[in-house]
Amino acid sequence: MLSRISRKTPSLRRLLATHASAIEKDCTSITPPYVSLIHKLEQVRNVLNRPLTLAEKILYSHIIEPEALTVNSGKIRGEAYLQLRPERVAMQDASAQYVLVLLSQ
Repeated sequence: MLSRISRKTPSLRRLLATHASAIEKDCTSITPPYVSLIHKLEQVRNVLNRPLTLAEKILYSHIIEPEALTVNSGKIRGEAYLQLRPERVAMQDASAQYVLVLLSQ
């Protein structure tokens, strides 16, 4: 059947698909501040003097004051509370959003 169609129409073109021109979007409001995140992570690395796991890199790059870690002399796990400022928080359902609203008051 396909061979019959291709014989009758020598050039098949895509008639429904159209080319959309690339529109430049302003992504400055949704782009994380990578420079400050990397700077904070370097400060934490200097205090801890050890390789960091992926979870530690994510958490420590969002810490508010990396200089405060020197008070605990690098003892963070299980011994210190972290003050974090995350850029985004992903929640699965409305109940998580409700709890977040209650805790933020």
